Amino acid sequence: RLTTFGKVFLQRVDRIFHELEEGERQVKEMAGLDGGRITVSMVLPSNILPVFIEEFLKQHPRVRIKQLIASSARMMSQLENAEVDLCISTCPITGPEIEWIPLMEEEIFLSVPKSHPLAGRESIALREAANETFISSVSGYGFRDITDQFCIQAGFTPHTPFEFEETGTILRLVEMGMGVSFTPSLSLRQPLPAVVHLRIHDPVCTRTIGIAWNRNHYMSQAAELFCQHAIHFFSSETWLHKDNK
Repeated sequence: RLTTFGKVFLQRVDRIFHELEEGERQVKEMAGLDGGRITVSMVLPSNILPVFIEEFLKQHPRVRIKQLIASSARMMSQLENAEVDLCISTCPITGPEIEWIPLMEEEIFLSVPKSHPLAGRESIALREAANETFISSVSGYGFRDITDQFCIQAGFTPHTPFEFEETGTILRLVEMGMGVSFTPSLSLRQPLPAVVHLRIHDPVCTRTIGIAWNRNHYMSQAAELFCQHAIHFFSSETWLHKDNK
C-alpha cells in the first residue's frame, strides 16, 4: 500500500503521464494522422443527444467521440485529471483551472397525471405540491440537487420514495399515477397524453446548461470544433425543429 509520501508522489507522476498523452495527441493532430478524438462527459435527454451528435458528425465525419456519464461533482474531477476534453453540465462547474460558459437556460416543469387535481391549471406555486409523492432523479446528481433546493425555497422537503436515473421511466410512472415529478423542458418532446406539465411561477424554476473545459490542458482541434458546435446548436435551438421519436 502507498504511504502518504507515495500518494503525493503518485499525483505528480499521473500529471506527467497526462502531459505525455496530451503531447502525443497534439503531435498526431499536427501531422494529420487521424481525424481527432473527443472524450466528453455529458448527460442530455435521449431525444436530443442523437440530433446533437448527428449535426456535428455531418460536418466532421472522421472525428471519434466517446461519451462518459457523471455527476457534476465527478465532472470537476474528470476535467482536473484530464480524463475528458469537455463537459456539458446542467449546473456551473467552477474551479481555478476550469472555464465554463452557459449554453442555454432551461425551464423546469412539474409533471402530474392527467387525472390529478392540479392538471387543469396552467401554472402553480410549488408549495401547492408540498404533500405530493415525488418520483425523482437519483440523489447526488445536479438535477436532483437543484429541484430539492426549489422545494426548500417553497417551504417543504419533498417526499421522494422513488429514485430513477432515466427521465422516460420517471414520466411513465407519473403517467401511471404513482406520483409527480420535475421535468426539464428538453425532455418534454416525448409525447405522453396522460401526463400534464405545469409551469411553476413561484419560485421560478430554471437551470443553466453549460460547457466546461480545463484551460491548462491541451484542447485539440476536434474538441474546439465540438465546443463551437455546442454553442451554435443550443443558441439556434436546432433541436426544436427535429422530429425526434
